[in-house]
Amino acid sequence: MREADSIKKENASFDKCKDIVGKLGQNPLFMAFSLNLLAFLIRIIFFNIKYEVSDDYMTDALLSGAFGSGYDPILLFGNPILGHMLVFLYKLIPNISFYFVLLVVLGFVSATTVLYLIFKKKTNAVTIGMAMLFLFFFADDLYILVQFTKVSAAAGIAGGLLVLRGLWEKEEPHKIRLIVLGTILAVFGAMVRFTTIYLFAFFLVIAFLRNALPLLLNKQSSDSASKEAKISKDELKGIGKRFLACVLLIGFLFGLQYLGKWIANRDEGHREFNKFHDIRSSITDVITPDYEEIADEYAALGLDKIDYYMLATWNFVDREVYSDELLEEVAKIHKQASVDQTHSVNYVIDLLIQRNTLLYWSALGLYVLILICLLLSKDRIYPLVLLLAAVGMLMAFIYTGRTMYRVEWGVYFCAVACLLSSFEYNEESAPAKIRKHYMGKERPVIGVYVMVLVLGIMCTRISRLLPDTTYKNMSHEEYLESFNNTMLASGEYLPEKYLFPSVDKKPFLALTDRMENDSEHFYYIDFFTGIQSLYFDYDPWIRPQQGLFSKSYAYFGSVAMHQPGERDALKANGCDPDNPYKNLTLDNIYLVDSLYSPVKLAYVQKYYCPEAQLEQVGEVDGFMIWKIYVPERSENND
Repeated sequence: MREADSIKKENASFDKCKDIVGKLGQNPLFMAFSLNLLAFLIRIIFFNIKYEVSDDYMTDALLSGAFGSGYDPILLFGNPILGHMLVFLYKLIPNISFYFVLLVVLGFVSATTVLYLIFKKKTNAVTIGMAMLFLFFFADDLYILVQFTKVSAAAGIAGGLLVLRGLWEKEEPHKIRLIVLGTILAVFGAMVRFTTIYLFAFFLVIAFLRNALPLLLNKQSSDSASKEAKISKDELKGIGKRFLACVLLIGFLFGLQYLGKWIANRDEGHREFNKFHDIRSSITDVITPDYEEIADEYAALGLDKIDYYMLATWNFVDREVYSDELLEEVAKIHKQASVDQTHSVNYVIDLLIQRNTLLYWSALGLYVLILICLLLSKDRIYPLVLLLAAVGMLMAFIYTGRTMYRVEWGVYFCAVACLLSSFEYNEESAPAKIRKHYMGKERPVIGVYVMVLVLGIMCTRISRLLPDTTYKNMSHEEYLESFNNTMLASGEYLPEKYLFPSVDKKPFLALTDRMENDSEHFYYIDFFTGIQSLYFDYDPWIRPQQGLFSKSYAYFGSVAMHQPGERDALKANGCDPDNPYKNLTLDNIYLVDSLYSPVKLAYVQKYYCPEAQLEQVGEVDGFMIWKIYVPERSENND
């Protein structure tokens, strides 16, 4: 009897555990969180997590006080409201880079939200397989090469889709909760990088129309319980209310942006920087034309080829030479030249082919998921609409001269997020009707096929999970060459970037050590020589050291050009922040430049000191170190 009772208890416990597992397996949030957590842990364990581009590092450097003027909540590209939140966290725990943590957390929450939305529709082998494919194709860019534009787009679209579910799903028991949480996620996305709103809002409009058009066209919507053939006044009011709610959300995001600008502009230094930042970006963020194309326009402004090279290489830091008014005229010239080049159908198609934009890993993910939807979804038109929308937006970005990978990835992510959040498994489709007995129960064969597809795709890239140890057998010179060939193209998609072990082996440690430990000299680093390189020497999880850029080195021309913190760092080293080039001849200033040192010398000779000369004083990690000096001054010092 005791044995029988024991067996019954064991069976009861087993049945209880089975019920718990079964319930968890049907819980959308648990499934979404678990799968995404697994994807995140794999990337944390097997890959080097890093910033994709230097803009994020420079943002964190200013925020953290690396320029020597204390914490600065006025973010370079984000909202100062978010900056104040981060400064509060920095003051609590000074050593952690909460800016980087924020980007990783936002990316994680965004991916979890997209998975939650698909599992809310249905949880079966097909949707689990689609969720795994989504993570396989898109998680690398959220967790390995972290970048604020990508995270902002992901958070914006995920938050917006969560809001739309709360607005449109009649049987949703947590409408208000979803709307509030979705709004919070979209708000954080917009505060990280507001301009992505023009990207994710485009896809949210498409998602809204997908829900509204069936009613407006007198067709029964997929979630409607009404059997009436014609749309009622109540339904029209419902559409209007939902549309108003979406307008209010977008308006709220714009309101936060204007509030952030007001906060930033309260300080005169930041107000001047924001004005200059707009002028700078109008020159640097368009395609730079060849000098021969604009030589006459330059001559009319009193500029020559030396000025062209200075402007084209972000070195227009001297406001005495390059006033804001002059730079605005230069911006008009560059913009018109860019328009002349990019506003062409042939150019758009050629660049799509040249960049392989339609063959990115994320693009392949979109195609695979669209094929599954075309086979198994109740709506076979919407996937094609999203595909056309994605390609159309990519072409629009090329047409306007914005061809960076991070923007292109954002387009693909938004399209896939809309696709997955709307997927409704059609059990009446031909593939779903094919059933066989598995594990004592009749099951659809298509679920097995989808999982086999998932495993097959994963096997093609299983080698990515193996630690890359090839760098251990490289000489330092070979390693630097590999780094330069892999990591410097910040706007391009290169699969090798995800695998590169820059965190395990600091690529430029000799140079950064020299600059940080040389108390007698301040190093000015050419933008194109070092901006996309040196930040890989620093762990992104650890905030930049306070005073780093005021004590040791700074960049000539960058996204921080004329930012108040950058100006303070120059003053601390005896440089005029409005005209730092005339101070290059000071004894304590060294120039790190492997590309444009002759141009800088020619500029100093043209505007400040005709007798200035250039002397190499060292080479470290492939970086050339120079001194611009005046011979007479050296003789007098002797």
